[in-house]
Amino acid sequence: MLCVCFVYYIHLILFSWDVWCGETKHILKDITFSLPINGEIIGIVGPNGAGKSSLLKAFIGEFKATGKHTLYDHPIHTQLRYITYIPQKAHIDLDFPIKVDQVILSGCYEDIGWFKKASVVEKTKLNQLLNDLELDHIRHRQIAELSGGQLQRVLVARALMSNSDIYCLDEPFVGIDIYSEQLIMKKIKHLRHMGKLILIVHHDLSKADQYFDRILLLNQSLQFLGPTKEALSSKRLNATFINYKDDSLLTLSSQGSTN
Repeated sequence: MLCVCFVYYIHLILFSWDVWCGETKHILKDITFSLPINGEIIGIVGPNGAGKSSLLKAFIGEFKATGKHTLYDHPIHTQLRYITYIPQKAHIDLDFPIKVDQVILSGCYEDIGWFKKASVVEKTKLNQLLNDLELDHIRHRQIAELSGGQLQRVLVARALMSNSDIYCLDEPFVGIDIYSEQLIMKKIKHLRHMGKLILIVHHDLSKADQYFDRILLLNQSLQFLGPTKEALSSKRLNATFINYKDDSLLTLSSQGSTN
């Protein structure tokens, strides 16, 4: 029996991105890469102000980018149903009166609609996520009452209620306890096992080799995309964080997976 396996790619090309703030300003420029969707965790790393979060937001269409960016051979803005974005905790309105289980369940509203009751399948998935991320004991608590680690686990659980192909996380481990970080990484690695593509904006280089299959080094333009070990070399990090204008290190673009 002949078995044929198809690997789908994201083709994201951002040639320049202009934001008008009294004058035209390039936040990201000359970004070109392709990523396979076949089970991989990619870290997006760079100094403050490098455009890491902006890259994710441009990717999901929140910020306008010039150039060509496609998913499954269609413009990416028409394919957002395949993408789940988890923002930084600082961007969450904690004053809105809503309970933990309601927040998590809202992750599937795009599929079931806002005014329909969750099915047995959705409720079972909710209970499983509450159990896996150790949130069951606070399922009826208001989100304003949660610790930083608990809130981040809730946001991840909400994202996992959707059945996306790509998950984008913006600094998911900032300001949370180590136990919450471990629980979240366990779920992220499970997503990789399921063949999903996970993009994570990250700043703690001490754990990068444990978390990522590949790393994208960014400082307003693409510095490197490739194996984690090489990305963490002094040569690559110096080029990104110190003397990133060294043209000899700006041209490497990696395609395919290095699982």
